[in-house]
Amino acid sequence: MRKDVARNRGLILRVARSMVDEGAPLQLNAVARAAEVGVGTVYRHFRTPEALLAALAEEQFEALIGRARKAADTRDVRASLREFLEEALAAYVADDAFAAEVISPGGTTERARGLREELLEEVRRLLAAAVGAGAARPELGPADLLLLLCGTAYAVKHHPRAGPAVATRYLDALLEGVFPR
Repeated sequence: MRKDVARNRGLILRVARSMVDEGAPLQLNAVARAAEVGVGTVYRHFRTPEALLAALAEEQFEALIGRARKAADTRDVRASLREFLEEALAAYVADDAFAAEVISPGGTTERARGLREELLEEVRRLLAAAVGAGAARPELGPADLLLLLCGTAYAVKHHPRAGPAVATRYLDALLEGVFPR
């Protein structure tokens, strides 16, 4: 990819991420204006707002895949599992499109489907390590965990005083069910 093309794509993604984080509707013309690039440039990279949202979700997938991989390979798997779940919950709360991609087996793009499967595999490894260390219940699977997080994110977002304290409290409650008794 040419440097200018890569730079424009990165700029478009940063602007789109900012818009999503602010809760603004993602319209390609608005992204072009905010990124100070031509509308055609945005459309060449992303034909639809859904394609742009999928690209943003792909970034989140890659970050969480790396985090899950790292967490599975640590000594304190219980603490690493919690840290991973905190990061995943924050990603779900911040990005509805990402949360939707995680829980959708079909995904919006082939790449998103592949990344979802890779995330599930890394979470499977993390859970296996946690179960082996006595830090997680063996009957939980990776899809269970990701769906439970999605529900927790929904509850956090709809709490009248949504924020970090609510997210921590809800994650603590979720972990009571994940950690073995």
